[in-house]
Amino acid sequence: MRPLILTGFAVAAAGLFGLVLEHMVLASPEAIIDAGSIKVLAKTDRFFPVATIVGVFATVAGIALVYLGRSLKPAGRVQ
Repeated sequence: MRPLILTGFAVAAAGLFGLVLEHMVLASPEAIIDAGSIKVLAKTDRFFPVATIVGVFATVAGIALVYLGRSLKPAGRVQ
């Protein structure tokens, strides 16, 4: 197979994997009260739809690479 088609399949597969993950969660402790010896921490979760956005873009780009790789005519000898 051509390298462009293989790259397209790899990018599309990575995009589909990103769509399966749906979103990225970052959990971090945040200081709510910090008064002398009293310290209160709360765990906050932040959700980012980065994997979804990148997954859709990568899937579309991978399909486009596969299409472009298949539609290009191989260069042959001029007779």
